[in-house]
Amino acid sequence: MVKRKRQPKDVPSLLADLDSTATFVRRTAIIELVEKSAPEAAAPLEGLLKDKEAAIRACAAWALGEIGASRSVEALSACMKDMDVDVRRAAVQSLATMAAPGTQGVLENASVDSDRWVAEWARRGLARLLKAPLRRRRPKAAAQH
Repeated sequence: MVKRKRQPKDVPSLLADLDSTATFVRRTAIIELVEKSAPEAAAPLEGLLKDKEAAIRACAAWALGEIGASRSVEALSACMKDMDVDVRRAAVQSLATMAAPGTQGVLENASVDSDRWVAEWARRGLARLLKAPLRRRRPKAAAQH
């Protein structure tokens, strides 16, 4: 079998792919937009934060952080109420990486999330935002000794 090398798509084509009904096509477009560092993708990616598929919501949240879309802080903050833990993880990681003004309250709330990974990234983001040293919480068992 001869494998054909796929031609890279331009940004307008990738943005059009975000409206596809196929999950794979949307996910691939998101990743390629990140690879192209396309800041014009921020608004369409924000729209995908409300997608019916949790994997697409998580991928879009990750992508917004990767392209540094600090204008998307409010949309990413809303993801912290998502029932899917992967969406919350991607959103908090993006918020922590950006450490943009307006994220402090969201990161403080997320620092007590039921998921340890979300809480840890929220604390990292707060430390970065406040330029404070990162303090890890000790497990309850270790704290009692």
